Amino acid sequence: MEIRLERVELNQRIKLEKLLQLYLHDLSLYLPFIFNSDTCEYVYNLDKYFNDSDNNFAYFIKSNKELLGFILINKKVNNNYEVGEIFVLSHCRYKKIGEKAIRIIFNTYKGNWVIKTAPLSLIAESFWKKTLDNYTNKKYIVKHTGKHNRAQFYFNNEEL
Repeated sequence: MEIRLERVELNQRIKLEKLLQLYLHDLSLYLPFIFNSDTCEYVYNLDKYFNDSDNNFAYFIKSNKELLGFILINKKVNNNYEVGEIFVLSHCRYKKIGEKAIRIIFNTYKGNWVIKTAPLSLIAESFWKKTLDNYTNKKYIVKHTGKHNRAQFYFNNEEL
């Protein structure tokens, strides 16, 4: 399956917000997100991806015209990047879609990267370990921090 990324435009924000709700519901197993009972939505502020789009990037993951998920990237000082969020719809998982999409991101943005998994999410940790093993040829650092042993991955892709 051929994967491509499409930058999320302001007029597509509502679509991203709807996908984000699915993601936050999945992630609520690991993190205590605030759920607004009046709107039946999890609270998450996407403003920086539209108000500071030079440093924060939102992408849809697509194959042909089919929407498969999204990636949020945060650019820090001096070409330091962080994967804010990555989500692939459940019926599309385990097909290497996330790995293909994140490779496009890594090949687009060069610098120091940090990836933080949800606490106690062995699925996320396994995904990132496998993805980074392949992408960096195992040239990354992983640290486990906090009371829940949260995995954090660090690497620089300028030298790969």
